[in-house]
Amino acid sequence: MAGFRRPEVPREQLVLWAQRLDDAIPFDHPVRHVDQLLNSEAFAETFRQWEGEYVLLEGKPPYPPRDLAALYIYGMLVRIRSSRQLEAACYNRIDVLWLLSGQKPDHSTLAGFVGEHGEHLRKLFRDVLYVAGRAGLVKLEHVAVDGTKLEADAGRKSVHDEQYLARQLARIDQQLAEMEAQWDANEKRETDLFGQQVPWTPPSPTDKKRLAKLQRQQERLEEALGEIQRRRHEAAQYSDPKPVASVTDPPARVMRDKEDRLKPNYNAQLAVDTAEGVIVAEDVNDQADDSGQLVPMLEQVEDNCGRLPGEVSADSQYNTGPDLAALEDKQVEGYVSPSGTRGAGSVPSSAAAQAIAAVQAGQVLNDEQWNALPKDKYGRIYKEAFRYDAERNVYICPTGDTLPRDGSGRKARKWGQAVCQRYRGIACAGCERAGSCCRDPAKGRTVTRDQYEPQRERMRERMKSAEGQQHYRLRSQTVEPRFGHIKRGLGVRRFLRRGLEKVRTEWRLICTVVNIGVLLKHWGKVSVVL
Repeated sequence: MAGFRRPEVPREQLVLWAQRLDDAIPFDHPVRHVDQLLNSEAFAETFRQWEGEYVLLEGKPPYPPRDLAALYIYGMLVRIRSSRQLEAACYNRIDVLWLLSGQKPDHSTLAGFVGEHGEHLRKLFRDVLYVAGRAGLVKLEHVAVDGTKLEADAGRKSVHDEQYLARQLARIDQQLAEMEAQWDANEKRETDLFGQQVPWTPPSPTDKKRLAKLQRQQERLEEALGEIQRRRHEAAQYSDPKPVASVTDPPARVMRDKEDRLKPNYNAQLAVDTAEGVIVAEDVNDQADDSGQLVPMLEQVEDNCGRLPGEVSADSQYNTGPDLAALEDKQVEGYVSPSGTRGAGSVPSSAAAQAIAAVQAGQVLNDEQWNALPKDKYGRIYKEAFRYDAERNVYICPTGDTLPRDGSGRKARKWGQAVCQRYRGIACAGCERAGSCCRDPAKGRTVTRDQYEPQRERMRERMKSAEGQQHYRLRSQTVEPRFGHIKRGLGVRRFLRRGLEKVRTEWRLICTVVNIGVLLKHWGKVSVVL
């Protein structure tokens, strides 16, 4: 028969459906696994405590937290994040209809759910880790730690300097004072007119809206100025942070991302187990770099999993003296790239390593070896090309000259006070290599050594070995792909909530979703332990 195919049943035809909603979802569909997981005994206690906080004797019955948590988790697995998109999915996606049994929470209910239940979502994250551990997906043999910048829910135009914020706050304070003075004057005029005390008349709806708007602006400006003061106080000893803040999301900090753009961001941290890529610790902060984050992440791993990992790897931003000392105290084998201006690689090439080994052996370098020594952007050799003689307490440069101790002092670092010993060359002015070693040969080359230099030296030696490089490369197979999956696979490049605590809760939920994705990938192992 010629012509196009026509619908068997027109959409206007009244039909009595014989199919069940349950029949519309295949037996191996991921939504069934999410539902089975969250209804398992592993999550029973968390949801029991969660439900116990609800008041069920008055008002409209609330949605069960298990249903809303399942909606958020499954929604993010299929790249649906916003509350309005989740609300729409409750009407037009058959898998979401099945998950919620036809319930349709509105977007305002969904929007407030994550921000109000941060502690329970943290327990949910731990429950997922518990299931992953029972299924053998978490080994804690090696954990990789890294951070990335995620955009805050604030634009670059919302960022202003301290002087502008102070002027705007003074203007709004003046407007509020004028409104209050005007209301007082009106009340006094009415009292004088009628000769007696007139009952107080509330402001008009227009005045109420204006007052509420000004008060919101006042709170944000005060919070932004408070953030500037807090950052200045935290960095008082080692730097002078730029006095700027966002009035949209004051806790967000202006940071430079990988695209070299300055905008309000948060620093999101992950610790990932290398066995199957399960996230074992997470955090969000407003720090512009990752220094000082390694030990807190390891402590969270121990808190979440009950024990520390055997090994940990991290890039050069995590290489601080106190963290390296803490790794040795905790007996965790660290593979942390040496700090310096050479970037995350920070490990000498084979030729450079051979040249440094020759220096440490006390050999005099030839031209080829000297040229192979690692140098900074100004062409001056790094400190690691010098050999420290502990018995004599001197440094020896690659040419064999001695740098005796030239004093000591304290210097403020981000991680605390560095107790530095200073060593200065005495024969640099007449050295033919001085141009690629000293800034000013007449003053001589200066090398400093603080209380954590022994830990750094041991880490450098470990990272020079082939085994150290092999362990360090595990980062590129675990934590870095996790960030790629979050940003590209789940579409998370910007937080949807404002304020550090709400952003932390949102990040925790994102990490929970990533881990549940790992569980679904290994459902055969997971289903037998539920």
